[in-house]
Amino acid sequence: KACSGWLDNLKLRLGWGTVGNDRISSYLSSDIYTSVKYGRGNASVTALVPRQLANPDLRWEGSSTINAGLDLSVFKTRLNVTADVFRKDSKDLLLSQNLALVTGWASQWQNIGQIRNEGVELTINSVNVSKRDFSWTTAFNISFIRNTLVALQDGTDYMLSRTNFDSNNTNYDYIAQVGRPIGSMYGYVFDGIYQYSDFNMAPDLSISLKEGLPDMSAHSGVPNAPGFVKYADVKKDGKITPDDRTVIGNGYPDWYGGLTNTFYWKGFDLSFMLQFSYGNDVYNVTRFRTTKSNNKARNMLKEVADRWTVYHASDKVPSVKGYVMHDIYSRFIEDGSFLRFKNITLGYTVPDRLISKARLSRLRLYATASNLFCLTRYSGYDPEVSSSSSPLMPGLDNSSYPKSTAFIFGAEIKF
Repeated sequence: KACSGWLDNLKLRLGWGTVGNDRISSYLSSDIYTSVKYGRGNASVTALVPRQLANPDLRWEGSSTINAGLDLSVFKTRLNVTADVFRKDSKDLLLSQNLALVTGWASQWQNIGQIRNEGVELTINSVNVSKRDFSWTTAFNISFIRNTLVALQDGTDYMLSRTNFDSNNTNYDYIAQVGRPIGSMYGYVFDGIYQYSDFNMAPDLSISLKEGLPDMSAHSGVPNAPGFVKYADVKKDGKITPDDRTVIGNGYPDWYGGLTNTFYWKGFDLSFMLQFSYGNDVYNVTRFRTTKSNNKARNMLKEVADRWTVYHASDKVPSVKGYVMHDIYSRFIEDGSFLRFKNITLGYTVPDRLISKARLSRLRLYATASNLFCLTRYSGYDPEVSSSSSPLMPGLDNSSYPKSTAFIFGAEIKF
């Protein structure tokens, strides 16, 4: 406790702890069999086959956390601040490790690698106005968190993951690299659309790609032509190959938080909450699947109408067949930053003199609206989404259902 007239409380905190994590499916360390049936002559025979490659050495993850904090109250506790700085190291990560095909298995759950999470969390609560018939309070919080992959199994400096959102799409679309954040989206960098100005035309009207532009033909399997998608030549070797894939986004935000204001006036109460997130990317698989215009059996998004044609030199949408069908590139990685009006509540507490005859001690009527609107540049339904539960694949939007707008009316009654 402080003796100053304006300083009410000042406390420093320091903590350390360790905890385990067993949040994986059961029995991964054991041999498990499943039954299958096959025909043998005129009879049906049931057999048992292994369902997984057991790992008897599997153990819990271990996480140790150290944090330093500050609690501060000033001006007769009208302003309260809590700040924390922390570092969390998780080792023996429980991850599905890809295996060589010679083993007969695609993957096995193993304890591999180490992740570090570190950041700052700040909470501010203030009493802005405190009168007999009117009060106004504010609660604000913000978090800055960074994660880093410190290590994987010996001899490995990156790990690729695939979402498998489509049985025809077997490309890896996420990467975890040692020394960089996990949750990184992986693919080609979109560099526009090939235009007629990118080609030289010979007297026989044949065309050839101008010098200095990346050659897509070997990768796409078709000759370079106007209207075809163009990738950035990351390796600077003059041609597009799988080696030109790189990190094209990350599903984790740079910072996020919320702001709540609450007002009271003569029995009425009003509160509303704003939620925000900045720096997170969204992998728009819905858009990826519904803009492939050579798939004639599927409805398309309206942006396909802006595709490149001989009479419309679009630099955003390729021509009808101007792309490699299952390539993942940065055109479908979008900024998922948002400001959401999370909820608003208006209530009225009926005075005691009006409810005493009904033998009530409290009667409050209220109305609440949730998720009224969201300000964002994301083209999908909702930027706050992930179709994957894996921490290695955040920000995945595969036809995810958006948050519903809800209206609630109710009453609080106490006898």
